[in-house]
Amino acid sequence: MKVGIVCAFDTYFDRVSLLKEYYEEKGAEVKVYSSDFSHRKKTKIPLQDPVTIQISTRPYQKNLSIARIRSHIDFSKRAYHAINSQVLDVLHVLIPCNSLAKTMSMYKRKHPQTRLIFDLIDLWPETMPISKWKNRFPFTVWKNVRDRYLDTADLVYTECDLFHRVLHQEGNPKFHTLYWARQEMPLQRKMDLKENEISFCYLGSMNNIIDIDFIAQFCETCSKYKKVKLHLIGDGESKKELIYQVKMKKVEVIDHNKVFDQVEKQKIFDQCHFGFNVMKENVVVGLTMKSLDYMCGQLPIINTIPGDTKDFCEKENIGFHVSHDCIKPMAKVICGQTIQENSIQRENIKSLYLRYFTKQSFVNGINQTESMIK
Repeated sequence: MKVGIVCAFDTYFDRVSLLKEYYEEKGAEVKVYSSDFSHRKKTKIPLQDPVTIQISTRPYQKNLSIARIRSHIDFSKRAYHAINSQVLDVLHVLIPCNSLAKTMSMYKRKHPQTRLIFDLIDLWPETMPISKWKNRFPFTVWKNVRDRYLDTADLVYTECDLFHRVLHQEGNPKFHTLYWARQEMPLQRKMDLKENEISFCYLGSMNNIIDIDFIAQFCETCSKYKKVKLHLIGDGESKKELIYQVKMKKVEVIDHNKVFDQVEKQKIFDQCHFGFNVMKENVVVGLTMKSLDYMCGQLPIINTIPGDTKDFCEKENIGFHVSHDCIKPMAKVICGQTIQENSIQRENIKSLYLRYFTKQSFVNGINQTESMIK
């Protein structure tokens, strides 16, 4: 069996690695086609695992720019030409780029025997903080490039249940949720919490879609009940603004910068009561990569994200879903939580991670739809 995996962005390589391992364990010959340009770093990158073949890609510097869209279109065309002469048994395509839906559908029409799988990792422009523009030109065109060709696929994975509703595909037998997964397993935790203060953590990229105003206001409200500390793990273009806004609220900020080692991250999580899993209200996301870090680290969350994560908070008791108009009452409840209650939530979020977000859970999810890819 010959399998091709197409992925434009290095930010998705964790998922690509799991997919590659899955297909190889099934005895397949797997080639991964990806860009030679890092979306995260905005620089050219060398060939690295899990990529087999790099595709030369036009660089861009701004996430919201015509240059970015042109780069995506160019990559999608080049990816098509890279695989067009091959006959694949399975073509697994991670989307975005939206334009990949069009070019890979062209391949499917030429090779109808190939099982085409679309793997929707993100929804552009829906997940971007541009609410007043999303339903206007040119963003409607950008969205329709994806939506028009989804039905060409034999199978469509989405990274969360929420995307089914957003795409109006609830009940469509082609659509299946395949959650993000991690190779790491939870470590032994050594809680180091204090009753007379409350510590929060924000992990991940501090960019234009995180809700800095919410974090600052929530920390300020909690400071009326307890001393508040905010631990930061990561970097991003909005980091200075986040630190400034929180410090303006008389809240102590502890900046750990980038931390990749799981043991070191666990030491930070063990000092914190909750992790912030927040984005601006107009961003359409059901699950975040940072939430998996929190889950694996057994850190309960303060969540503003709708869909899957909201449901997990309410049904699995892994933290608190806080709407923007309920900050004051929720802050009081959260500051009144005992260490024992926090420990229960830590155990709950660990259990959730083990059920849904490990490598084995990922493999089980694909196996449930295996008949679609044979």
